[in-house]
Amino acid sequence: KVGLSALVDTANTWSDAAINLLPMYRVSYLEALLGFMYQAHPELTTFSGTTHATVLKQFQDLDVRTLRHNRVLLAERHWQNLPTMQGEGGAGTLRHEFEKKSRHFPLRKLMSESGRAIQAIKPVFMMSPLSVATYLPSGLVSFDLVVFDEASQVKPVDAFGALLRAKQATVVGDSHQLPPTSFFDKLNAIDDGASVSETEDMESVLGLFVGQGAPQRMLKWHYRSRHESLIAVSNQEIYENRLIIFPSPDTLRERYGLVYHYLPKTVYDRGGSGTNRLEAKAVAEAAIDHARLQLTKPLNQRLTLGVAAFSMGQMQAILDQLEVLRRSNPDCEPFFNTGGQEPFFVKNLENVQGDERDIIYISVGYGRDAAGKVAMTFGPINNQNGERRLNVLITRARLRCEVFTNLTSDDIDSERTKARGVVVLKQFLHYAQTGFLSASLPSGREPDSPFEREVLTVLRSLGYNVTPQVGCAGYFIDIAVKDPKHPGRYILGIECDGATYHSARSARDRDRLREGVLNSMGWKLHRIWSTDWVHRYSQEVQRLHEAVKVALEEAAREREALDSQQPPDEMIPTTAPQSVEPLEEAVAIARTSTERPILTVPLYEKIDLPRVYARDIYAQPISSIAQLVVAVVEKESPVSIALVARRIAEAFDLSSVTEKYIRFIRAGAAEAERLQKIRISGEFLWSRTMEEPSPRNRANLDNRERQIETIAPEEIAAAVSRVVAEAYGMPFGDIAKATSRIFGIKSMT
Repeated sequence: KVGLSALVDTANTWSDAAINLLPMYRVSYLEALLGFMYQAHPELTTFSGTTHATVLKQFQDLDVRTLRHNRVLLAERHWQNLPTMQGEGGAGTLRHEFEKKSRHFPLRKLMSESGRAIQAIKPVFMMSPLSVATYLPSGLVSFDLVVFDEASQVKPVDAFGALLRAKQATVVGDSHQLPPTSFFDKLNAIDDGASVSETEDMESVLGLFVGQGAPQRMLKWHYRSRHESLIAVSNQEIYENRLIIFPSPDTLRERYGLVYHYLPKTVYDRGGSGTNRLEAKAVAEAAIDHARLQLTKPLNQRLTLGVAAFSMGQMQAILDQLEVLRRSNPDCEPFFNTGGQEPFFVKNLENVQGDERDIIYISVGYGRDAAGKVAMTFGPINNQNGERRLNVLITRARLRCEVFTNLTSDDIDSERTKARGVVVLKQFLHYAQTGFLSASLPSGREPDSPFEREVLTVLRSLGYNVTPQVGCAGYFIDIAVKDPKHPGRYILGIECDGATYHSARSARDRDRLREGVLNSMGWKLHRIWSTDWVHRYSQEVQRLHEAVKVALEEAAREREALDSQQPPDEMIPTTAPQSVEPLEEAVAIARTSTERPILTVPLYEKIDLPRVYARDIYAQPISSIAQLVVAVVEKESPVSIALVARRIAEAFDLSSVTEKYIRFIRAGAAEAERLQKIRISGEFLWSRTMEEPSPRNRANLDNRERQIETIAPEEIAAAVSRVVAEAYGMPFGDIAKATSRIFGIKSMT
């Protein structure tokens, strides 16, 4: 029926048809289909993976350069908008305060006097919501945008001051992290139960915006944690596996990830100090060991450290133990004393939100007591929102999180407590002990396409141990090659242009950001294009084989370096600010002067009419006078009629200006306006082409021509605008003095 009757004859006459005919037909059909697609899409026939890789490299480079260019552009524009710090007004007040040695203005008064100048110098303010209300006078300082970070901890009533001072708001927060502190709420509660506002039932400004239907978006990419085990429990128990987590090549957590330290000989002092002193000592000793190791490395390769405890008592016990050890180990003191951007800290779980470090030590403190009993009480974890507190605590680390406790997950009986936080703690300890969560294992998913299956077959035929679809929670490496000597580590990730690749919503995501995140987590990647695989099968197999061999050699070198306790530089994420190309253009501009140039305006340009001494001015036709008026106006617009009359009088060598002469000049001006050569506005004449005048300095004119009456109101207005803008605001009484300086008028009446 479909025109394949020839196959029937072949089937009847060929003895091997039952074995070979169907595969041969499938090959012929697919080759014909491929040929049809090449004909329909000629670009496929000319595709070259090598050429395309060059294009991708150029795109990645240009994309990064665009971001850096925008930094330079922003710095340059900021420089251009800096106040001159000269003269009166807000900038002048600020300069005056700089020079004072004492009795400076209070901040609120300084913001009232010089708020706009301060904003010009520092356009971004970082303040707590309550500081905004304290230091920024309402109505005098406003912002284009207010951003609330950690918005789940900001009460609506505290946020209103900042909201009222901004035109737009962006609220960033996580409803699964800590809510605002409610300690004082009961003290301020209203006895009669009356509602004081529509927001009192809103937990935070984050909830307020969500409740008002503000546009919202969940940020799903999680790339702070360099190992999926650092976020796996939170993703499963708190975020319902909605986060997209990038896998780590270190599946056994040899370098990165979640580490469990079981301390069975330690004791929780229940009913006494409420601490576990031996556990605190173990944490302090680990901190000293970490400090000693980091001090052997270059500054930009040192890993930062933070310690978090479940309770205030345990936090203090760690601090006490650490103080003793620091006294006996003075060689480690530089690590603890060096501030930097991320200094060492010891905090409890109530105030650790917002912090992150390369390595975090967690001290549970609670646990088995001297009698061997475990009470199901774990401080704030037992309370309402306890799971949110735990979520904050266990997600602070970028590289490694080490848990110190005398508990195992089996010690927590979830049937003895209804607290959600305790249930999540049990899961967390179980995962720390066993690693049993889907995140840490191969996904078990089948390859996305026949193309990936064929690549898998080739790799296995070459003797390599490979796993398809390695990853968790939304992102999977198509194929990963295991280290033959250390099967818990992947040495190479192979990406095919399959579903994961073409599902990206933008070229930046697909061709730069994903690869950048995976590289930062330690992955080495090799990409295979399906078109190359079809066209140049042998070359692509050889290229794949070479990539795996190179990865094996690098893995061996890294293993040697790790064994000698000297990790290779590229495997140590630095916490120092990323190196950025110098902002050459902005720096060049800044070097031209230590401060912005003083406000200057051009000198007044005066016309020099030809002398006609022998002629009688009143004998001249009115059209000739009109031409002279036009000549003066074109040069000096806007110019007063009195000055026009003076210029023409000089041309005719008139010793005095009479009323008759002024009327004669006015007639000439009227004729020029009738001919549409100029326009008359009150006592001033304007060029037809001029719409807005620029202020001019009249210091080069004599006193009679430097009077305020000879300056058009529009030019005075332009000067006022300039001086007020340059000063970023000034008191009304200072405007005349600043404006007279622009015009070159030395004394004011």
